[in-house]
Amino acid sequence: MRRLTQLAGVCSLPPTLAHEATHWAIARCGTAEAEIAVEVTGGRALAAWPPLESKALRVFAFLGPTVFGSVLALVWLFSGVSLDGWRLIMAVGLAIYTVPSAQDVRGALGRQAVQQEADS
Repeated sequence: MRRLTQLAGVCSLPPTLAHEATHWAIARCGTAEAEIAVEVTGGRALAAWPPLESKALRVFAFLGPTVFGSVLALVWLFSGVSLDGWRLIMAVGLAIYTVPSAQDVRGALGRQAVQQEADS
């Protein structure tokens, strides 16, 4: 079972890395201290940055992948292209990229402890 979990993590790494790289790129517009880390064997990626002063930039930094992924999904939907074969695999990757995590939503709302300390 552990091997299956590792395989799933490695297979989901490309869209996960793209998701975290989007967070990093947007946060980098507000601070030079934004960082990104990747663990290939565990199939994990993480972007981190200090609290951003601009609330609009903070929301966009946390929900940027959701916005970009939704736009891409809408373009794909209205293009009339079917979901078969490799396109189905790409659709799963786009879904992994687009869906925000609970941490993304909490961060966009400013409900993470580090942000509450900075906002006070």
